[in-house]
Amino acid sequence: MREIEIKIRTKDLETVKSKLLELGCELSEPLEQHDVVYSYNNDVSLWQKAQSGSLVLRIRREKKGSIFTLKKQLSNELDNIELETEVADPEVLHKIFLEIGYQPQVEVKKIRQKGRFKDYEICLDTVEKLGSFVELEKLTGDDADPAAVKEELFQALESLGLSRDDEELRGYDTQVFQVDHA
Repeated sequence: MREIEIKIRTKDLETVKSKLLELGCELSEPLEQHDVVYSYNNDVSLWQKAQSGSLVLRIRREKKGSIFTLKKQLSNELDNIELETEVADPEVLHKIFLEIGYQPQVEVKKIRQKGRFKDYEICLDTVEKLGSFVELEKLTGDDADPAAVKEELFQALESLGLSRDDEELRGYDTQVFQVDHA
């Protein structure tokens, strides 16, 4: 499954949340998420320049459990083939990663509220070290046109008063890596 998303930086997440609720969007309770992202052999090039075919391995811990995600970058950092599965024991998976040459490189901590807006998943995120963002994503077939899907997503977010001028093209892991290594 291909996940195409856009990420908009915002200084007023509460106003966006209010507009969504007025439109009948139901949002989850705030979820604390702690992501650890790994690189092979301490290769940090992934966070310096996005490249088609790059693999991102992540363990996400939440109160309700843990999830392993593999993302394979396609046209950019926010256009990926994404595979996920629940993890019974994230510490064992961490040890497996270490044994096969993957090292933890980036930690992303955030508070997220999720919901459905039109035909999309919407996330309202407050990310430690980075600030507040709205993400809108669409799951598509592998052959989808990313430019057309992004335009569709922009139009949906602009209806909430958000501007494409505030688009963030980097994933949270890349942003945190660049903040930590500035």
